[in-house]
Amino acid sequence: MSRVLDVLFVIPAALSQVYQSLAKDHAIEPPAKARFVASGLLRRGYGVDLLDAPILELMPEAMAEEVRLRKPKLIIMPVYGYNPSSSTHTMPAARAFARAIKDACPTVPIMMMGTHPAALPERTLREEPIDFVCVGEGLITAYELLQAIDAGGSDADLDKVRSLWRLKQDGSLVCGFAAPLVDLNEEPVSQEAWRLMDPRQYRAHDWHTFWRPYADRGPYANPYSREGCPFSCDFCNIQAPFRDGESLLPQKKNSFRDLRPELFVNEVEFLYEEFGVRYLKIPDEMFGAGGHALRVADLVAERFGDALNFWCYYRVDTCQPNHIERLRKAGVRWIGLGIEAANSGVRDGQDKGFSDERIHDVVRRLHATGIEVGANYIFGLHGETRQSMEETRALAFELNTSFANFYCNQALPGSSQYVRAEAAGYPLPAREGGPGWIGHSQYAKESEPCFMGTGLTPADVLRFRDETHLGYYRRSAYVSRLAADPKFGDVALSNIGRWLTTVGSLERDLLRK
Repeated sequence: MSRVLDVLFVIPAALSQVYQSLAKDHAIEPPAKARFVASGLLRRGYGVDLLDAPILELMPEAMAEEVRLRKPKLIIMPVYGYNPSSSTHTMPAARAFARAIKDACPTVPIMMMGTHPAALPERTLREEPIDFVCVGEGLITAYELLQAIDAGGSDADLDKVRSLWRLKQDGSLVCGFAAPLVDLNEEPVSQEAWRLMDPRQYRAHDWHTFWRPYADRGPYANPYSREGCPFSCDFCNIQAPFRDGESLLPQKKNSFRDLRPELFVNEVEFLYEEFGVRYLKIPDEMFGAGGHALRVADLVAERFGDALNFWCYYRVDTCQPNHIERLRKAGVRWIGLGIEAANSGVRDGQDKGFSDERIHDVVRRLHATGIEVGANYIFGLHGETRQSMEETRALAFELNTSFANFYCNQALPGSSQYVRAEAAGYPLPAREGGPGWIGHSQYAKESEPCFMGTGLTPADVLRFRDETHLGYYRRSAYVSRLAADPKFGDVALSNIGRWLTTVGSLERDLLRK
């Protein structure tokens, strides 16, 4: 094993920009994609370390000093948020950290990876103070880049690095050949990689632990059980880091890959025994498709019984009746459910072709089994009107789930919606005169939705979203539901009250104009 620090992963701190005053109580998740790449590099004998700015409370200049002292051969900066599509709004923070590191350590190369850089690699290279962009998953690219650096780092060496984009000194663009997608079962996350990011330092989402005091939200971990997604929702960009690898697959194949359930459960067992982890998120882009979720759930239940508190993502049309009871036995306490819109026309345009009846049935079955629902809704999708937004609000109030996220539509780089919005000239946040990438945040004061319907403005959509968000949690039907549930009660209501006070204080530049 090398004693030299070959790679230093730098995780930018973006919470305060992205969430305003909500940042102080927001979840802090272990950096999952960095963990996967770090694990593979450690397995290949490289010296690896990780600095997570939100945990260490490091500002850019302090991070740059840490880099200067550690003298790594390569900086890798993953740009991801805390849900699959929330990469773009972290770019301003990533830029600030990269700029500080470059100023302090101009000879240390920086490779940026993540959903946004993979979606806009050339623009990222030309706008950000970095040397390389990885347009793939990261592991193969990072490994081959280290080999190239060790060989001298000539153009000929760098040209061999797959899924690596760079600029030559004359400004010309060099695009590496695509790297294949990794077999997850050959590259399971190692215990050593987890020790780089001690889960005891991290905290779960507030709603995940509604029945606990705010301070009691850890240890917390987010192990993957599969990668990729077989669907193509119009608003989603999570496929961006997989597309390079997908180009090498046979026709009609995609990035969807499973980790063997026993490997996933072994990872959970290590987290449970080594760090005392009880709160877990399965961040898979699509955990609940096919029989994989059931195989994972049955094995978790066999080893842990009901000792854990999981949450995961599901689509309404993949949440089958035979799943629900088995998930609950495995400790799944919450499911993030992508409902998006009440109007079937708006919903169908997002590759969400399920019926209203199916939505009600799934939510009813989950509640009956004791699994809480974090329902997700989006305002301002293609074809949206004021009436269709009101229909979505009415549906959310009727379902009355224990938690609900209300989003404004954002044309995210890497989504098909972004391509159409660019072509049509919609006022995107990063266009001239806009707030920049931070405008894609739902909670930032600079938030600026991309409205693709008729009869409304982006400000109308943002105002409707904010009013709906606050109104949902203030309703007597919602308060009564939590008060009557023994596992929620006064602690949950206190947490909600604290959260509402903070949400109500958010600044919105668009609404002041």
